[in-house]
Amino acid sequence: MIYTTRELLDLGETEYSIRKRVDEGSLFLIEKGLYDTDSNAPIIDEVYISKKYKTAIITGLSAFYLYDLTDNIPDFIYVATEQHSFPIRRKEVKQSYQDESFFMIGLTAKEISNGVIKTYDLERLLIELIRLKEKYPKELYYEVLNSFRKIKEQIDFYKVNNYLKHFSNGERLLQKIMEII
Repeated sequence: MIYTTRELLDLGETEYSIRKRVDEGSLFLIEKGLYDTDSNAPIIDEVYISKKYKTAIITGLSAFYLYDLTDNIPDFIYVATEQHSFPIRRKEVKQSYQDESFFMIGLTAKEISNGVIKTYDLERLLIELIRLKEKYPKELYYEVLNSFRKIKEQIDFYKVNNYLKHFSNGERLLQKIMEII
């Protein structure tokens, strides 16, 4: 499990006990302010990126994979940040910039095997799939779309409608979503 210094302090650790655990080998320093309880050779994954870059939201192919909408393991960790954010300069990360007016819409915390990440809910991911259709390979687009069709009972279309009010082309996107789902 990856923890920030603040999270460890909130769990009752002190700065001294953190240093002591690192020296004993029961806690591993990944980099300044980030610790791992499992290994001293951390894996750069979605949890790590969420902890390291607090404003980044896991989206796109990474989110589709984490929600089991596709079997394709992404080559990168896809994140969204606000339009004027600093670039994330990591070879493992593909960053997209989103307008502040709809950046936080659909934000949720999702628990995965080794921690909690910030991502979008299914409703927002459906919008992102349709909105950014041209960015995805055709086969992947249809695989994810078919996965959404299989779970359409789980999708709250009232939420989708409310989310789309924040997008400039929301009415067109809603019409398209209703046609294909």
